[in-house]
Amino acid sequence: MLNDFRYAFRMLLKTPGFTGVAVLTLALGIGANTAIFSLIDAVMLKVLPVKNAEQLVLLNWASPKWATGILTNLSGNYWTDDSGRFTSTSFSYPFFRQIHDQNKVFSAVFAFADLGLNVNIDGKAELAAGQLVSGDYYRGLGIQAALGRTITAEDEKASGQTPVAVISYGYWKRRFGLDPSAVGKSINLNAIPFTIIGVTPPEFFGLQPGSSPDISIPITLQPQVAMRWSSAGKPFIEAADTWWLQIMGRLKAGMSASQARTALDVLLQQNITADHASKVEQAQIPHIELTSGSKGLDSLRRQYSRPLFVLMATVGTILLIACVNVASLLLARAMVRQKEVAIRLALLGMMGGTLGFLFASWGTDLIVALIPEGKTSGLFSLHPNLHVLAFTAAVSIATGILFGLAPALTATRIDLTPALKESRSASGGRSRLGLGKTLVILQVSLSLLLLTGAGLFIRTLRNLESLDVGFNPDKILLFSVDPTQIGYSEDRTTRLYQELLERIEGLPGVRSASFSTFGLISG
Repeated sequence: MLNDFRYAFRMLLKTPGFTGVAVLTLALGIGANTAIFSLIDAVMLKVLPVKNAEQLVLLNWASPKWATGILTNLSGNYWTDDSGRFTSTSFSYPFFRQIHDQNKVFSAVFAFADLGLNVNIDGKAELAAGQLVSGDYYRGLGIQAALGRTITAEDEKASGQTPVAVISYGYWKRRFGLDPSAVGKSINLNAIPFTIIGVTPPEFFGLQPGSSPDISIPITLQPQVAMRWSSAGKPFIEAADTWWLQIMGRLKAGMSASQARTALDVLLQQNITADHASKVEQAQIPHIELTSGSKGLDSLRRQYSRPLFVLMATVGTILLIACVNVASLLLARAMVRQKEVAIRLALLGMMGGTLGFLFASWGTDLIVALIPEGKTSGLFSLHPNLHVLAFTAAVSIATGILFGLAPALTATRIDLTPALKESRSASGGRSRLGLGKTLVILQVSLSLLLLTGAGLFIRTLRNLESLDVGFNPDKILLFSVDPTQIGYSEDRTTRLYQELLERIEGLPGVRSASFSTFGLISG
């Protein structure tokens, strides 16, 4: 076997032109597949970097009809599942407290909700992605602080003390330059003073793939940092009919998801008062569903799963075309190497030796193609992942088999006597000719399919670019300001908008300015 590999390397060095073309062709095909799979892995497959992620479950509710009399205020995403039921992951804070206080199924249960923050640090203001979390958020996930400590149940209950905040590793690096003195520093969040108590580890990106909250604060501070979040005069945290936060739990040992769902659904039905139930049909009453929380929230998976798989099918077709290209080249070379293969068949007397010899030489091309992928792919180098490495290796091996199978089988059908005499009429020539035609037809068909799809895609982009949106999009600047986040009343907000409008109109180069509740093409 070692001699076969050595011989394969020598043959590759003797034909640098062929080797270069084959390696480049396969590298393009394998690289495209690896890149798309890396994205699929990040969005669809990657498990949360937390302790025993398989024990986590995310609470959902589902109902055949919209619960009009129950869900008077729903803040968050909802969708229809495959069976047509309305589904959401949003719940009320009173229901979360009921689960927490009467918990019999979770070793830890916690709630969280996204929140936009106006941050002021040392007189410099900026916007940051924030989240409200309950006291068991970090304990339930098994996350230890990289610096300082995390939010605890005591912080959630604390009153009359300076509020605390935990920042992400990325925000710590970006805003504080990894300065350890950031812990203990005072910052203003939505005009409320907070003290930074800790930094999360670098590998923890939150529970939503593709996004990472910069700052986390106790959920009980919602009335102070998000005053506009109210329903019928009550802050969200007090309103039983306002469903706005998400709940995740870690199942107790020996507790099945089915048992937990049944117990939690009983609590939900208790939470829905008799007064509410009398206003709606039975079909409108929501019921608890549990989904795995090991991969975090699934909004990105729902949104992008189909486009990602379409992309995967596209790059898979490109790889197949690459295999056909290399197979055609190998068939052409087989005419030159016919005597060599015939001698090996005569000496070894077995098909396996010849296939091993041919696969070894072609596999060398794949190894060369594989190594650059690991170094040049940004996703690869930034996020080393065994899934991606295993996929690339598997695709490389499968590619070697795919493009080498046809030439190898053709080579094994050589008539030894004419081949050893270097006769041009050796049997197998006719079969190679037929196989070559088949490969050309396949290559042209696949290429035509991809080119047609690419043409339609380009045409769609051009149509979108030329679409009349009703205004001239050139030299337009859009931005948003939300003073209500820091407690501005309606009258004060209106005065601020008018003052901003006058100042902006007075800037050099500004022809006109206006403001509206909804931005252009945004609602």
